[in-house]
Amino acid sequence: MIVNINGYRSHNKALFNALNEAAWFYGSRLLGGRMAKHITVEIKLTKDLKKKEDAYGYCHITGDDLSKPREFCIELDASTKFDFAQILTWLSHEFVHLKQFVRSELLDYEFDRTQWKSRMYNVARTEYDKQPWEREAYRLESVLYEEFAEWYYEC
Repeated sequence: MIVNINGYRSHNKALFNALNEAAWFYGSRLLGGRMAKHITVEIKLTKDLKKKEDAYGYCHITGDDLSKPREFCIELDASTKFDFAQILTWLSHEFVHLKQFVRSELLDYEFDRTQWKSRMYNVARTEYDKQPWEREAYRLESVLYEEFAEWYYEC
């Protein structure tokens, strides 16, 4: 996996190292080591993303191959009011979406249409917390972060 980290607070070595290690950890756990080797992810740290975009994080496909995406940008709110644990939990959430894109479980189309596995959803008409791809990401984010924290901080 190629991981690039830039933006607000990316000069903080402890945060930079934790994000880099967490990206590898989450990628390997969710995709397996063989698939993770073929992924490129840019982690963009933004100040006050929640204020600007009403979200703590986003995962975007950046490569041209939408049928087999391997290049991604994950944007996270890295405002100083948030501790490392919170930022790393958001990263795990976005890595679940990355996995969903890589495995073609989640496909975004135009006009607010999204396909989750074999079912089509109108995102504008589906409450955020009822969207199955978000439910999976929320279900896994804490588990992934706790596994990572145990491994990273206990080593």
